[in-house]
Amino acid sequence: MEQQTLRDLLTERKIKMDAAAMLAGVSTSTISRICSGAEKARPQPIVALAEALGVSARRMQALCEAAYSAAHPAVTP
Repeated sequence: MEQQTLRDLLTERKIKMDAAAMLAGVSTSTISRICSGAEKARPQPIVALAEALGVSARRMQALCEAAYSAAHPAVTP
């Protein structure tokens, strides 16, 4: 079973990225990059998004890391 990602949480709650960005005080492009796994989330956006979406910072970190891991699967020889 795949781990839930930030994108999954936003979809589940019917929140668009731009609305989440406004609530959290971060840029829409930051949320987009985190959701797509293009970059690892930094502590400030993790905390801001957690507070805005009413989840713990630990859960938000797990959601963000799941997106990054899905985009960058470990290479095994």
